[in-house]
Amino acid sequence: MNVVKFTPAVVRDKPIDMLMVYPSPCMDSPFNLTPLSIMYPGAMFEAQGMHVEYVDLRWDSWDMMEQLIRDSAQIGVSAFTGYQCARAHDVIVRAKQINPKIVVNVGGHHARTCSKDVEAEPLVDVVWPNRAYGEDLFPFSPATHRLWKRGDLQMVTSTGCPYACTFCALRSQWSPRELDALERQVDTVYDLTGFTEVSFSDPNIGYHKYKDAEGVTQHVDRVDRMKGIGRILRKHGIRWDGNIRSDYITPELVDAMAWSGCYSIEFGCESGNDWFLKNVIKKGHGVDAIKNANLCMAGSGISVMNSWVRGMPHETHEQWLDTMDLIDWIMDVAPEARASVYRFTPYPGGPAYDMAVKGDGIERFDPPKTMKEWGELKLMVDATYWCAGLCFRLDNTRKNFPDEDWHLIEPYVLEARRLWKERRPEDFKYAETVEQLISFQVRKHTGQARVA
Repeated sequence: MNVVKFTPAVVRDKPIDMLMVYPSPCMDSPFNLTPLSIMYPGAMFEAQGMHVEYVDLRWDSWDMMEQLIRDSAQIGVSAFTGYQCARAHDVIVRAKQINPKIVVNVGGHHARTCSKDVEAEPLVDVVWPNRAYGEDLFPFSPATHRLWKRGDLQMVTSTGCPYACTFCALRSQWSPRELDALERQVDTVYDLTGFTEVSFSDPNIGYHKYKDAEGVTQHVDRVDRMKGIGRILRKHGIRWDGNIRSDYITPELVDAMAWSGCYSIEFGCESGNDWFLKNVIKKGHGVDAIKNANLCMAGSGISVMNSWVRGMPHETHEQWLDTMDLIDWIMDVAPEARASVYRFTPYPGGPAYDMAVKGDGIERFDPPKTMKEWGELKLMVDATYWCAGLCFRLDNTRKNFPDEDWHLIEPYVLEARRLWKERRPEDFKYAETVEQLISFQVRKHTGQARVA
């Protein structure tokens, strides 16, 4: 087994040096975003003179992939912990069946946080354990053009997040893109696609300092930077969505975001209990920041999603009730806001995962050892997720059930509202039914497999 931090030797016994594959991330994927997780490392391989081809299995067929596998010396498969791991395993098995000598590389979040387990996979030859590869490059070549042209366009304006939230494994030094370079990239992709919307997948779009190439700390005015991003987008009439920390929000920043073309933003709120936010989640701010952010955003024209987590280690029922109360307060002061409540999932790499494995303040979690087993877990969604979604994400629900179709979902919406009011969302018994119903409706109205 070879765990690498740099590129393995190029194998040139096939027409394609490296085939990059993005497996489907979930059964009914709402994520049709540009597959940057295979495009950045692909750009790195291309820069080294390798012939690279790309497959995105949300769009491309298995037949196409199998033909390319026959002509490939190596295959690189990206996997995020969870469902995508099982689909990555399926790709790897098929690749070895078709081309037994193919060198199998696995990268992505799962390879970074579960490197030893991925090493132990019998069909995996090379594991890529670093956080990212090729992020200093622009993944734009003839081979990637079709990837840019389809789905929901995704780009980044910065990488990294230095905060230490206990449920997260993504902390790293923040590095903003130079605005001149960002402008060239936006202009280039716009010339190819004419896109009018973009999702910025920055882990932290609004941080305020970084270290330059010489190691000197540089400070950033986040309002000025937001205006700079807006200047780039406005010349093409592009609007954007993303996520930002609630404690960054000021009236001045809201004005800059609205001017820049932001139409939707997400706050990672996590909890409505001040003590729990500060001492267990270690969010870096408290409830006041969440309240202030929603008050500032109200009436801005920017759709706000507030994201919450239920069931973190050591969370009490009373602390969860505080979260429900805060969600209701937000809906009173900003009725246009939305909310999602996710079940805590012990993703590897963060302190909360270690707590879950030890059974510290939560039922003990026995982590899977194989990619296939990780893919069989139902992560993040439960009865509370669906109950809250039917209460506080009616924009999506109404899109999925227009006109006469509303009667199909209305009984479940009414039941969800009743249980939320009674503070019993975990008793919503129709989660699986609603999930299947929404999946059917999306296929019916859009022809795509999306789940609200």
